[in-house]
Amino acid sequence: METRNDFNAQPEIPPYLPRQQMLPPEKLYARGVRREVSKVVLITGAYLIIQLVASGIIEAAIMFASGAFNDLMRDMTEMAQGGAAMDMDGLTASAQDSAYEMAGRHMGIVSAGSAAIGLLVFLALRGRRLFTTDITESRAPMSAPLLIKLWVIAMGAQLVFDVLANLLNAALGQAGFSATELMEQSMQMLQTPSGLVYICLIGPVIEELAFRGAVMKSLERFGMNLAIFISALLFGLMHMFTVQAVFAFFMGLILGYIAGRYSLKWSILVHIMINSAAMGISYLSAAGGTDATTGKSALSGLSFAILILFLVCGVALLIKERWRFAEQKTVGAPVRVSGSPERIGAALWGATFTSVPLIIYIVLMLGTGIITIIGMPWLMDIIAG
Repeated sequence: METRNDFNAQPEIPPYLPRQQMLPPEKLYARGVRREVSKVVLITGAYLIIQLVASGIIEAAIMFASGAFNDLMRDMTEMAQGGAAMDMDGLTASAQDSAYEMAGRHMGIVSAGSAAIGLLVFLALRGRRLFTTDITESRAPMSAPLLIKLWVIAMGAQLVFDVLANLLNAALGQAGFSATELMEQSMQMLQTPSGLVYICLIGPVIEELAFRGAVMKSLERFGMNLAIFISALLFGLMHMFTVQAVFAFFMGLILGYIAGRYSLKWSILVHIMINSAAMGISYLSAAGGTDATTGKSALSGLSFAILILFLVCGVALLIKERWRFAEQKTVGAPVRVSGSPERIGAALWGATFTSVPLIIYIVLMLGTGIITIIGMPWLMDIIAG
């Protein structure tokens, strides 16, 4: 097993920049980081597009093989021959139920298949290393107590996420909108055996390989801080649902720290633990049925108490272990190049956020998230009307 201790290693000059080029060091770094950030953003965008297209193809293939697609086409053909308008309300209930049931039953398979296909595009960044040395490489030893501490801190953030989601929903509810409705519908469709396997195992592995593996490792030579932040930003915005994006960004920072400080394999394991615990708490909340008076789950208070416990323990651990997380240093000047560390660090961050692909990615993802909150009710009204 390869072991390295370069979490605080100084950034290197990108190999595609002439080392003897007569430019100030900060400009050399700025040019290199802007090009690399643009590259990883474009590949991340390609990953999302491929995943979207692949999910449509896989879902259509499953529906076609199951006969649900044939039922829909038969009803639509009969409506067209009868001169009726193509209205979803006109389709037989059995055909609609069959299509929706089939989509929900196999959502886990669709999600896993499309994500796995999309992951292949990240081979452009890391090649075979993405599935070999990137996973096995260790930079510092990981102990079971430390692993549990990091997991508890991450789970404590789950409560903050839930509170923010409820507050935002209460505010948007006054205007007839919902910040989590589409996310909840997606999660309900994943409440199947294949969906649970995707959420608790396949999804975390693929997302860690993509963001803490390919994206983060491609940017590490410009400084670990920047690599962790950009990988977390791309990962958070990928979720689009505004509140979930904030939570995913925070999780990305924690998982990035684990991957950068220890190993990618440990960030994969912690991600699996986070998702599995979250699903367990979700099932616990729904296990007691619904109270006729309050309309809430009889065990929702217990699940909320568990999250509070995670939050209290997580905050306590952050305070106690703050020295460990403070070990990460600010980007410094490389040994081979003279220059002010502060100027080089500022140039790196400044160049990162002047990357045109990154700006476009941020705008598109935030815009899509806002549309899912504000625009979806209007769109559904138009479709229904």
